[in-house]
Amino acid sequence: QALHAPAGAHPHASRASPAAPRLLHPLSAAPAAAAGSARTGAAMTLRGGADANTLMFSLFKAIVGSGVLCLSGGMASFTNSLSMLIPAVLLAFSSMIISAYQYYSVGATCAATGATTYKEAWARTIGAGSAWVPSLAIVSQTAVATICYAIIIGDVLRDVAVAFGAEGMWANRDFLLPAIGAFVILPLCLLRDFGLLAYTSMFGVAGVLYTAAFMLYRHYSGSYSKGSALASTLSRAQKPSFGSTITPIKALILVAMFNTAFMAHYDAPKFLAMVGKNMSEFSKLVKAGFFSAFVISASIMAAGFMTFGGSSMGLILNNYASSDTLALLARCGMLASIVFGFPLVFSGFRTGALSLMSIDQPSQTTLDIIAVSTVSIAIGVALKMSDLGFAASFSGALLGSAIIYIFPAMMHIALAKKAITEDEKLAPKKRKNLKLTNEAFLNYGILVLGTALAGIGASVSYLQSFTNVLD
Repeated sequence: QALHAPAGAHPHASRASPAAPRLLHPLSAAPAAAAGSARTGAAMTLRGGADANTLMFSLFKAIVGSGVLCLSGGMASFTNSLSMLIPAVLLAFSSMIISAYQYYSVGATCAATGATTYKEAWARTIGAGSAWVPSLAIVSQTAVATICYAIIIGDVLRDVAVAFGAEGMWANRDFLLPAIGAFVILPLCLLRDFGLLAYTSMFGVAGVLYTAAFMLYRHYSGSYSKGSALASTLSRAQKPSFGSTITPIKALILVAMFNTAFMAHYDAPKFLAMVGKNMSEFSKLVKAGFFSAFVISASIMAAGFMTFGGSSMGLILNNYASSDTLALLARCGMLASIVFGFPLVFSGFRTGALSLMSIDQPSQTTLDIIAVSTVSIAIGVALKMSDLGFAASFSGALLGSAIIYIFPAMMHIALAKKAITEDEKLAPKKRKNLKLTNEAFLNYGILVLGTALAGIGASVSYLQSFTNVLD
């Protein structure tokens, strides 16, 4: 996923428009917020004649990332039964709908208040004094993303090395990960300009699309069915395992992973600006981008689980045989995209961290120290904790629930209350007698849901990974 750090808060942080509630409707066409915005029609048309498909692809690229590779393992954490596949897909769809609505809600809040960043939207609704809260959550999420990237790099690099016949330390994850960290990742993070690396994100999308296609092909061709040549080369832990075991409480692990898979909410202000703050066009963009992300995410989750069942690993590519040529191509593609994507995630983390520390003009020495420290910590943690599933589910439960559910709901409610307060200050004849709408109460429900998912989901993820309490 594309990760962007928040900018500083606007000086007029507490101002809200009395007309704000008119812009806050769930994924429905709303009035344009600025003159000269895009035209409204059956097909999305962007201001300035920009290609709607290009913008939709950009949003898709911002949403879909390496997090989709752990979804099959998320299913395996609570079941090994194929009967749970449809419920899991429906759960993914429900998560996508709520995530898409909250993404739209962030954009609507920005349109109503004139905010241009996630942090600024918070400052203009909740208050500038606590604007560090969402900033800290987003910075923490990017920090976790660097660790997740390091975990994937270590696992995939090892498998690629083995596929090419490497032995000994050259096939040892504990050697390969620090080596690529020191000689490839760190030099990339020390670059003075990350502009050229921005184009490598296209490889990430291509890698995810190819991975989905190859996984579906491997399942429907029966390449890993019992007695097949590829299945015979798998270790016991990799081999397909199916049964009737279902542990409902552990399904929260999968829900938390969906938070990671559908999270790009700090980018909502940027995409709102790209459509000229036209809420109707923004709604179309959100629907198309999130539904496309759902299709790919559900396809990868289903393909992996249908092939390996309860044995699906935290990084599903680890299940495939090292001799599988199609899997090798997927690993090489994902390895390249993640190695070159690491500096972009690091850049977002560094920008956000500097903003939190109120360092506006850091010296080059400071930037380099942050680069060395971040890469060292990410690699070090990845060496000790190789479970991508836990990293994705725990951070998704805590940070994802906050960024996707809790914060947007709080901003929506605060904005609606500000509008009511301002209306009450008017002369009786000028009042509109504004009241909290059903949508405001819906956001109260989402706020409760997000809080519950954060607490219970994080607890379940921890207990599943480090104890036997849930077994």
